Amino acid sequence: METLPIFKRWVPEWFIRATLFIVLMPGLFLLGLYAGNVNETVGYYGIEPADVQFSILVYYVALASFFSLEQRLVSYFAAKHYFLLGLLLTILINLALYQVRHPQILFVLRFFQGICISGIIATSMNLIFSRMRTERVRIMGYTVFYGLLLVSAPLSSLVVSWALQYLEFNALYKLMIYMQLPGAILLLLIMNHVRLKRHIPLYQVEWISFVLMVPALLMWAYMMVYGQQENGLDSPRIWFCLLGSMALTTLFILRQRSLKRPYINLSVFKSSSFVLGLLLLLVFYVCRGALGLSSTYFATVLKMDPIHVSELMLVNMAGIAVGSLVVSRFVILKKSLRLILLTGFAFLGVFHVWMYSLFSNQAEPVYYVIPLFFQGLGAATLMVPIINFYVSAVPASISSSASAVGILVRFTGFSLSMGILNFTRLFSKSLHYHRLQDEVTATNPYTLQRLAQYRETLMHQGMAGDQASLAASKLLGQTVDLQTQLRYSMDYYLIVAAVIGVTMLAIALVPYLRTKLLFTRQPPIPF
Repeated sequence: METLPIFKRWVPEWFIRATLFIVLMPGLFLLGLYAGNVNETVGYYGIEPADVQFSILVYYVALASFFSLEQRLVSYFAAKHYFLLGLLLTILINLALYQVRHPQILFVLRFFQGICISGIIATSMNLIFSRMRTERVRIMGYTVFYGLLLVSAPLSSLVVSWALQYLEFNALYKLMIYMQLPGAILLLLIMNHVRLKRHIPLYQVEWISFVLMVPALLMWAYMMVYGQQENGLDSPRIWFCLLGSMALTTLFILRQRSLKRPYINLSVFKSSSFVLGLLLLLVFYVCRGALGLSSTYFATVLKMDPIHVSELMLVNMAGIAVGSLVVSRFVILKKSLRLILLTGFAFLGVFHVWMYSLFSNQAEPVYYVIPLFFQGLGAATLMVPIINFYVSAVPASISSSASAVGILVRFTGFSLSMGILNFTRLFSKSLHYHRLQDEVTATNPYTLQRLAQYRETLMHQGMAGDQASLAASKLLGQTVDLQTQLRYSMDYYLIVAAVIGVTMLAIALVPYLRTKLLFTRQPPIPF
């Protein structure tokens, strides 16, 4: 009896690929839904910017924690049914988000939204990779997927910024529904009723490990977002999160060691190449997180609105596209991994050093085009080789656990970058603010000259003398804040550039790393 194909025979290959792309993009958009429009999100929900960061991490926690459990669900349901279930639940959650404005409910819905989207993305990825028979084609698919992942945040910001010119904020959730429906309808029409994996009944599902992992990750996320704001370890909440996260992580590890079929097989850590790949991935995500500081600089210092910031980031997306095309060729040809990594980190280093020299309170957007292109080029050059390296370092039988750990490390790097930015922002800005305040005194001739310039300008615009004096003092305070932001940005980019330099020296000179950084024959898998 002939096996029924996944897609109907009359459907051309290009149409299948286009449909899968249309299905995949809305799910990736949701990760960066709030990132590029923080002020609009803050205004709509009446929350702090830190709460927006936490909502993004809550979504990421769901994706990272549900991966292993989701693999069991994929094995139980037929692909068409599982996809339809995930889609219907996502639509219901988006409709609920359309109505809700309470922050705590927002966090809960964002978590369940992440779980549902993980099912849609997993189904789409399984469908994509089921059509890739050779290692060459799989690497190309791998490159396209992670390229889309890299561009999803800036592309999402561009779409959302444009939409908010015409729509209310909550209408974004309806927009997400409208974006999902065309691809979903097409996929359901062209798919046959088949399973992508061998049917496995839902018995002995390791839900306890999932329950242990979720609060541990949420506590870590809370520390990264609110830690500095709540004075670190001086806060009982931070202590509770720290101890709770450590305790739950310990219980999770002990449980995995005791299970015959663990949620995550910890034997992946026996491979030194796997551990090395994870360290490189962590460094990469921490360094890449500095890009958000550039977006903040464009918005707060150069006074660019979100849509123009997003348009400037199109250059970064172009760099990602070019880097993805080039690096996929290098991976297929098994070029030196050390050389690829050194090249990628060099591109990131150039971006940070160049931006360090460009930070100013007055600049033209065109000055930042080439640095942003280099950042995208570096990110694309690094991501696929690193992921391919650590996944291929373990046996195929436990590669799904390697992928699950990789997702957790990407979450850790993303949240750690956010936490470092939050810590250094308050610390560095406070340090520079007090230094500038010591210089900006009533006896400083430069201060008096600047106040006189402000006052004269305001009076020429028709403001009364007393009001002009008060407004001049306020403008001087804003100038001090502006300089504080610039000094902090320069400090952070210089530190990241130094970290990149140390990483490159280690890759180039440490003999152990030179012998370990080699591609293996084990082909990559979808995540």
